[in-house]
Amino acid sequence: MSDLYTRLFSPLLAMLLWCCAGAALAQSYEQLYSDYRGSLYQIRLIERSSNSKAGLGSGFQISADGLVATNYHVVSEAVHEPDRYSLKYLSVDGKEGDLELLDVDVINDLAILRQKGEAGKDHLRLANTPPSKGETIVSMGNPLDLGMTIVPGTYNGIATGSFYDRIHFSGSINPGMSGGPVINRNGEVVGINVATAGNQISFLVPVDKLAALLEDFKQEMSAGNGAIVLQPVINRQLLKNQQRIIDQILGADWQLRPLGDALVVGEIVPAIQCWGNSTDDEDEPIQQVAKGCTGQDVVYLSESFDTGRVEYEFFWLESNDKLAPSRFYSGYADEMSGFYPGNSAGEDDVTNFNCKQQFTTHPRDGAGDKEQDAEAGAEPAQKPPKANGNSDPAIARTSICVRRYKEFPELYDVFYVSLTVDQANRALVSHFTLSGFTKESASAFTEKFVSEIQWH
Repeated sequence: MSDLYTRLFSPLLAMLLWCCAGAALAQSYEQLYSDYRGSLYQIRLIERSSNSKAGLGSGFQISADGLVATNYHVVSEAVHEPDRYSLKYLSVDGKEGDLELLDVDVINDLAILRQKGEAGKDHLRLANTPPSKGETIVSMGNPLDLGMTIVPGTYNGIATGSFYDRIHFSGSINPGMSGGPVINRNGEVVGINVATAGNQISFLVPVDKLAALLEDFKQEMSAGNGAIVLQPVINRQLLKNQQRIIDQILGADWQLRPLGDALVVGEIVPAIQCWGNSTDDEDEPIQQVAKGCTGQDVVYLSESFDTGRVEYEFFWLESNDKLAPSRFYSGYADEMSGFYPGNSAGEDDVTNFNCKQQFTTHPRDGAGDKEQDAEAGAEPAQKPPKANGNSDPAIARTSICVRRYKEFPELYDVFYVSLTVDQANRALVSHFTLSGFTKESASAFTEKFVSEIQWH
């Protein structure tokens, strides 16, 4: 009898428990919204001349005295053009007010503001510990100016493959939600909405980055030096960030990959992801094999200006013996005419490129010599698949172009292209772009990059 009871009623009991859990979950979301709605704001970028909205985002109060957190990219235009733009907030209950921009962290896309006049009554606490993987967390924000919205999702830890810490959040962050809080069941902020890749894949700034910015701001205020001047702050952040990136890159074990008559640079660090491609049309007079690698994220400075990019790529081009060298190099030049820097910048942001061209030689260093490997007791080094025993140096036409950042004069974009010209029907193109690096960092990278390419 008991077995029959179990078979008949266990599925029903499980269904009832599932339904009750769903109802409790829905109630908890409603309670979260009810409890913390007073801490949420729409952040408005106002164009002063027209007194109209020029941009929207979300934010949240983080202190009793009216400090508000949001993304840097929500308020960036007010940083660069304070005479043209001002900032205002709109509460869930319709209260409006002015905001004062106090401090920023451009690397982690964060900003701290203060409500002018009377501060809001409610504020959110910052969590001291991250959620557990798989834990449900709740994103809040104002998508598409539709009103404050909550979006439950899953905490998946820090996303891999980036120079910048970002939480992988399984939930939809839509335009207008940038800068809004993501809270745990205790109502503590664990992250800040920052970006989405669609298909329920979104990214958050970890709350410890906001806690660090808040602590730095409080220390600056306690020093009694008055309001923070943002331009020098941003400059220091960019300099420190480019040094952190270049140290990671130069300190890594560079992996080489065969390409034509050479070994070229492959994966350096996980934050730089690589791809490959080749010509699949046998009727094309010039066959091409490409390998390229690029950092997946950049630092946002303004709508038309980003920085912090590292990218490099190689193209091996080869024709059959029937194609005249003049036609090969004419087609070669056409193929390679489309190179351009990987980051966006306008004439107000950077100077024009200053370029230097020269012919360079690259010795064939015999890195794949089996006898030397055997004497050293090492495994034979990897050889290019087309190594042909040629001992003459490779000759290349090399161009290095540099442009300076106008507001950050210690930083530059560096654009490097090298085209081999010593073979009648085979050639290698090497290219890299560094955006927002010092001359010292760019020189160190260039020297390492050129020395790593091995010829046979």
